[in-house]
Amino acid sequence: MRDKLIEYFQILAAIDSPSGKERELADKLAVVLRGLGFSLRRDSLGSIIAARGQGEPLLLCCHMDTVESTAGLELKIEGDYIRSDGSTILGADDKAGIAIILATLENMDCQPALELVFSVQEEKGMEGTKAFKPGDLRAKWGLVLDAGEPVGAVINQAPGETEMEIVIHGRGAHAAANPEEGIDAIRLAASFIDRLPPHRIEEGSTYNLGVIQGGKATNTICPRVQMLGEVRSFEDSQRVRIAAELESLLQHALEGSGGSYDFHCRDSYSGYLVNADHGLIDLLKSTAAPLGIQVDVHSRFAGSDANILNGLGLAVVNLGLGVEGNHSFDERVSISAMGKMAAWLHTILKEWCHERA
Repeated sequence: MRDKLIEYFQILAAIDSPSGKERELADKLAVVLRGLGFSLRRDSLGSIIAARGQGEPLLLCCHMDTVESTAGLELKIEGDYIRSDGSTILGADDKAGIAIILATLENMDCQPALELVFSVQEEKGMEGTKAFKPGDLRAKWGLVLDAGEPVGAVINQAPGETEMEIVIHGRGAHAAANPEEGIDAIRLAASFIDRLPPHRIEEGSTYNLGVIQGGKATNTICPRVQMLGEVRSFEDSQRVRIAAELESLLQHALEGSGGSYDFHCRDSYSGYLVNADHGLIDLLKSTAAPLGIQVDVHSRFAGSDANILNGLGLAVVNLGLGVEGNHSFDERVSISAMGKMAAWLHTILKEWCHERA
């Protein structure tokens, strides 16, 4: 299995597939999947949905895009690890997951009922799976292979996210000739920022203002500042309340200044929770035990395609793959960890053959 995992990973990593440019990788996967007996279709954004076998399917999901380009990637195998030469990211997030699925399927001696989803634009906020509609998938349970954690990690809970756009309006004026006639939007923004609470505003909830833009010239009193941010929480209702608290702080910061603001929120995705006593968790524990894999069921404060799939009515968890340093030039993946995950997935699918035939 080690050689097959390395082979598939090398094939996948050789194809540059940043968000929105997954077509070449999708074409390659389509050929491989048809060779494994899957029927498949692509939706309007380019995500692949493939199916094989009779009976209730188990869903397996990975994303095809990488957070940035891997053009010019040179792979290095150093002991147990695959890494890049340091000039690009590796793209193991999520090509390690895809390699594990393909190598495992090639090694199966039975055909469990499966639905495979290889999504696009996950790194842009799960835009690929957001295009899915209720009824697009037949599966009721699913596994996303995408967590940058050790094998055995089962992410059964993740927060939802609300995107914020804040625009502070001042009044422009010549900074030298008549600055008194201006209302400095930068200073208004600074007054608001000075009032902000810690990023982890409460247990299970965070917020962040990550982009601030304003001003065009040093000789002009800045008339407009735009801030972009997010609120994350396990509870959807908490995101609404936290956004309202931030808007209240902004309102107080601008009182008597002559300035004004626009405060817009948009739900990006909801949180999810698969209870620890769910049958899917039982399946994972029972198949991990014979392999000596210690299952660690816990929450993770990051979104994935699992958020969107749970929102469609499925029970889906995200699994650790042994990828380290995601989204950085130091990214690497353990070959033995991929092998362990492939062995676990093989056992899961054998059990699915037996129970769901």
